[in-house]
Amino acid sequence: MAESIASKLRKFGYGVAGPVPTGEEAVSMAEEVRPDVVLMDIHLAGTVDGIDAARDISEAFRIPVIFLTAYADEQTLERAKEAKPFGYLIKPFRERDLHATIRMAQERSRLEAELEAANHELDSFSYSVSHDLRAPLIAIDGFSRILEESYMAFLPPDGQECLQRIRQAAANMDKLVNDFLRLSRVTRASLVMDRIDISSMAIETLEELSREHEERKVIWTVQPGLTAMGDKGLLLIAMQNLLSNAWKYTGKRPEGRIEVGGVQRGQGLTLYVRDNGAGFPPEKANLLFVPLQRLHSQDEFPGNGIGLATVQRIIFRHGGKIWAEGVPDAGSTFWFTIPEPA
Repeated sequence: MAESIASKLRKFGYGVAGPVPTGEEAVSMAEEVRPDVVLMDIHLAGTVDGIDAARDISEAFRIPVIFLTAYADEQTLERAKEAKPFGYLIKPFRERDLHATIRMAQERSRLEAELEAANHELDSFSYSVSHDLRAPLIAIDGFSRILEESYMAFLPPDGQECLQRIRQAAANMDKLVNDFLRLSRVTRASLVMDRIDISSMAIETLEELSREHEERKVIWTVQPGLTAMGDKGLLLIAMQNLLSNAWKYTGKRPEGRIEVGGVQRGQGLTLYVRDNGAGFPPEKANLLFVPLQRLHSQDEFPGNGIGLATVQRIIFRHGGKIWAEGVPDAGSTFWFTIPEPA
């Protein structure tokens, strides 16, 4: 069987190393030859079976493994998943299925390598931002504070205004750096899944906003019983961003209104955050989740355009979707889904 498969692979134009009969030899050959793809049976001669050999090859050498086996029972499939295979073909299989699976494994391996390289670059960028860019910001903030505390009275009014603008610009830049770093961490953070009480999370966030802005009159309602399976820390960041956004954009209303709820659509729950704030043109809804894109001027509503991009990354990490509906000067609604795990 192995020689027959090797012959078919050569016919497709592949170079074939092997076959070898044992898991130990498979690991040794993978280390020596470093092939693009390994085709692995599960039941092998020797003391190491195909699943353990595949796990060793995948972890040690980052080589994609495709299982070719006659076994498809539940216990074998569960063990095979632990090796993170790039394919699982049940014997007997057609030649074109094998060829297509190999091509897909190669492409997936290439994309994962590119993603890993991009993540390394992102790590380097984040380190540079958090250290190299912060150093001059700290200096600007520190020396401007000394000027403010020791020499403010000696400055003319226009000089005082310039100093205040310098301090405000430094604070804004520091916040932008923090938001970019948070966006970077959200993209790469591992998920710890649990059943989350979205209703309680929303109520706590809105109560905190009410305490921070006692001068505002905002009426808010939260539908009870909203839950989702997700990472508590990331979903809290998403909810805080959505509700802070709603709170900010209702700032010019004599009476702001914010509503958090959910509607059943198909087999899943679609959550929403609705407000009666400034709204936005419907044709520009796709720009809301682009970092640094703003649909309102800084003077009208302060911000840096990172919050909604962070929310979108969090929802995508959970396998969900997010979209927005709005009308200028008539409010907006942000809809999002968090699928239940299978």
